[in-house]
Amino acid sequence: MSELFPNQYWGMEIWKHKELPILESHDFNFFRCIEFKESFYGKMLSELHSDNLRVSRVDNRYSNLFPGQKLSYWADSPQTARAEVKRWGAKNNLLTFWAYDDGSSFIPTVYPADYLRIIDGIHFGFDGILKKVENHEKLSEEDRNFVDRIALEEPDCLAYKSEARKGGICFLFFEHGFKKLSLREVSLRLGDYPGKNCAAVHCAVTSDFTPVIESYGYYFLPKARKKYNEEYKKTDEYILRKQVKEYSSMKIREAMK
Repeated sequence: MSELFPNQYWGMEIWKHKELPILESHDFNFFRCIEFKESFYGKMLSELHSDNLRVSRVDNRYSNLFPGQKLSYWADSPQTARAEVKRWGAKNNLLTFWAYDDGSSFIPTVYPADYLRIIDGIHFGFDGILKKVENHEKLSEEDRNFVDRIALEEPDCLAYKSEARKGGICFLFFEHGFKKLSLREVSLRLGDYPGKNCAAVHCAVTSDFTPVIESYGYYFLPKARKKYNEEYKKTDEYILRKQVKEYSSMKIREAMK
């Protein structure tokens, strides 16, 4: 299949389920924008990213598609992500997360390095059921059975049209799908303050998503300054990512012999 999503690298293969609106593919970029709060100062990027996965409110879009899951909302571009957060009344102090599917990395840091399984709520007629879910309408037995069949495939996320930006696409990640995401960059823009109040931390580099796992230990200070917390290297997250990174590097070296 040809490309269906603007946030995917060109030329990637996309596999379609024979009967269900489920795709499997790789090499995506995802963006999430949230309003920056004073309480975020001093919190490592690792913690800020983990907080992107949360128990959903009843009024969150499609939150009741698969009950009983933590969810995380992402977008296809920084523009769509900003439009989405502005739609909910955010001011100009914004924190933007740029993530990618870790299985696409030249050196994965999450094991196993699986591709993403995406429910396509845009191209294959599933949007009719999504509209019922969004409006909290009772699904017919046929619709419910169809949704249950999709759930059994253990999809990672749902793609749907943004209502905040024309042409934009949003991605609702379920908990196990969220764990497949790794950070590429986290940027802070304090737009309500005068002067230069921007900062960014790179957690992966190059088009191959080469990871810089130490960067998850950075945190922000007032005036958009950033500082490093060496304690991050003692966390379970860092230790586990480092183990997978070393394993991935070993496999690459063996393949090159």
